[in-house]
Amino acid sequence: MRYIDAKDLRPGMKLGADIFDSYGRVLLGGKAELTEDYIERLKNLGFDGLYIADELSADIEVEPIVSPVLRGQAIDCVRHQDIDGCKVIAKEMVQEILDKGTISLDMNDLRETDDYTYSHSVNVALYSSIIGLSMGLDEKSLEELALSGLLHDLGKMSIPNEILNKKGRLTQDEYQIMKSHAKISYDLIKERWDIAPNVKVAVLFHHENVDGSGYPNGIVEEDMTLYTKIIHVADVFDALLSKRPYKKPYSAYEVSEYMMGACGLMFNKEVVEALLKHVPLYPKGTEMIMSDGRHCIIVENVGMHNLRPIIRLMDGTTIDLMDSQYYNITLVAAASSDSISLEAEKERSVMIQAYKRYRIMAVDDMMTNLQMLRGILEYFYDMTLVKSGKQAIKYLEKNEPVDVIVMDVDMPDMDGIETARKIHEDLGLDIPIMFVTTLNDMETVSKCQKVGAKGYIVRPYQPTFIKSELKRIITGRGDAE
Repeated sequence: MRYIDAKDLRPGMKLGADIFDSYGRVLLGGKAELTEDYIERLKNLGFDGLYIADELSADIEVEPIVSPVLRGQAIDCVRHQDIDGCKVIAKEMVQEILDKGTISLDMNDLRETDDYTYSHSVNVALYSSIIGLSMGLDEKSLEELALSGLLHDLGKMSIPNEILNKKGRLTQDEYQIMKSHAKISYDLIKERWDIAPNVKVAVLFHHENVDGSGYPNGIVEEDMTLYTKIIHVADVFDALLSKRPYKKPYSAYEVSEYMMGACGLMFNKEVVEALLKHVPLYPKGTEMIMSDGRHCIIVENVGMHNLRPIIRLMDGTTIDLMDSQYYNITLVAAASSDSISLEAEKERSVMIQAYKRYRIMAVDDMMTNLQMLRGILEYFYDMTLVKSGKQAIKYLEKNEPVDVIVMDVDMPDMDGIETARKIHEDLGLDIPIMFVTTLNDMETVSKCQKVGAKGYIVRPYQPTFIKSELKRIITGRGDAE
């Protein structure tokens, strides 16, 4: 069977697999012949495409991770916040995954438009279990990961739909409301003695980034549990693959590129690699456009064929792109993507490029000060929070330089002046530094100027002043006087 975009469905085509609604009920049985009425109804329900069976793709088998019936039951439990039911479903999911043996995430997620929140939670549960399996975790741990995925977004049901499904960028107030869902999800389960602490922690911190720029607490990788890192990766992976009101779905290739690029910033590298072992860059049954303009269907993509798959041309010819005679041929796009305008591409690309915005490192030994800076700046910049000069140097030794550092002058062990000197001289990094101090005396100002400070602010400070100073430094409109 092969996947056909909704716009290309035609009466007379035969289904390759049953179509289920969000409750696990069969909408249309496999092998059913499509009619104009069926096609229109499925489009109205939000299905972007279907798997069809035909002679051209008769030997291509694409299987879901778990049975559609179990998926429907899982969605129903999430929809009704049935925590006890989710515990049962998590066990059944893991058992089906273990029974399957080899797992490849080929099948497109066929779901109704309005089911995103519930289907997303089910997908995160499945992807988290697969990551755990790839990392060698035991069955109990896999069940706990599956449960974490099912429960991680329960709090979103308390967020107004106009915020959840807003087509444009969220305002700062809307963003703060959206961020509250992690804490709400945690509050729903925190008193449950029968839910493991690792599950509760993963639910609370599933939006934390390894560089400390996430929420709600801004913890860094060293303070994150393995479950937290796994749920975070699974959560973003499914979000990028999914169609949303503000973006079109990204291809597996695009998502893989993005997630590897964000390792060390958002994600733990080992966790991402564990997931990508099961992610085909070109899913089986997908119609692609070749570099010579011809269309083809992906037949096999395992191992070395992940990057250079076996394909079938529309005339029935099957060729192996690993064969030297076809080295001049590449796959350039999914056939369904050729209708996306350049403007739409620019608009949707904004949604996954947060880590490419200006990056600010805040260095302060007082967590309250760091959280205050986060609250002021995180909507406008990507924030990395560290609690000492030594941590700042260690981070900069291992990661790409940030764009600006906001640093407290008075810190124990290594103060801000010494830290700045080491960053500039020992590491050889010319990163602009804005100092924060409680004193505005000439001695402190002089010390800041000697180590090349681009600015300094005095506590207590106004949020508008911090933002304007950072903008001045980033745009290069003069140094501190």
